[in-house]
Amino acid sequence: MRTLRSFAPFAVAAVLAACTSSTPTVEQAPSNRKQGTSDDEKQEKARERVRERAGENDEKIGDDATDSGYVDPLNDGIVDPGTTEVPPATPSSFSEGTGGPKGAGQATSGSGLQYKYDVPQDNQAGAKGHGLLVLLHGSGASNYNNFVGMMSQVASQYGLIRVSVLAPNGSGWNEGGEVQAAEKLHQLVQNDLFTKYNIDKSKIYFSGQSSGGGFLASNFVAAHAKDYQGGAFMLCGAQAPQGSFTADAATIANFKLHFEITTNDGIWTTSLPQAVAKYQQAGMQITQDNTKPGGHCNFDQQQVILAHIGNM
Repeated sequence: MRTLRSFAPFAVAAVLAACTSSTPTVEQAPSNRKQGTSDDEKQEKARERVRERAGENDEKIGDDATDSGYVDPLNDGIVDPGTTEVPPATPSSFSEGTGGPKGAGQATSGSGLQYKYDVPQDNQAGAKGHGLLVLLHGSGASNYNNFVGMMSQVASQYGLIRVSVLAPNGSGWNEGGEVQAAEKLHQLVQNDLFTKYNIDKSKIYFSGQSSGGGFLASNFVAAHAKDYQGGAFMLCGAQAPQGSFTADAATIANFKLHFEITTNDGIWTTSLPQAVAKYQQAGMQITQDNTKPGGHCNFDQQQVILAHIGNM
């Protein structure tokens, strides 16, 4: 492509020659040109415009002109295709789902998981959206039936939909089939909850008690942290990710982890620190508390979430 500097002299010569020829239609006079202007005056004005445009070309090349644009010496405007493209719109952070039942209830996902929920009555597409708190029970389905009610304060304070999910085997999340369970849970969120409710996708939180926490750390977070913005709470249970785990910059920035265990847990005292170390090595943002006295899961899980969710 010829540069603007090399183009200008040829344009000047071409137009000057045209202005002195006998052909009367080289330059199209602007509609606001005064009637009765002599031919000599017309030619002189054309020459002045060409000189002005040639000078503008030199200035543009010396400043910020690019090869994608050019200056037409007989046109009042600068044509620059590189500046006309409209940037793509930023995707909405809300799922804009519709049609899901409101209030408290229970359902089965398309992937076959049973779950209990509590959805605010004002959740609707195009208007009110909410964050999401997914709750995973301990062994023996401990607290599966209670979690939705237990988390009413954090849900009210942070505007969250609460969902308590039953493990595929009906008992514990880390008792076999964890890889498949992680995919089923991911599908529940993406294909069921996102399509039924207007969910703020920048506020997606997972919390696992004991067995649920072990499953989150060992499988779900390792496989799907990259797909969410928010964070996960491993409460009185965690295992190191299965296999190698790496995280890109977006995952590190957008998905944070909290680990909580009592001083006398007796079950996860070795595996939980190993999980913390593995995620730290990957660069994930982590908080942890292992200072509370007591036995296994002997703390208020809602209060732990309230203490840390604001930093996620």
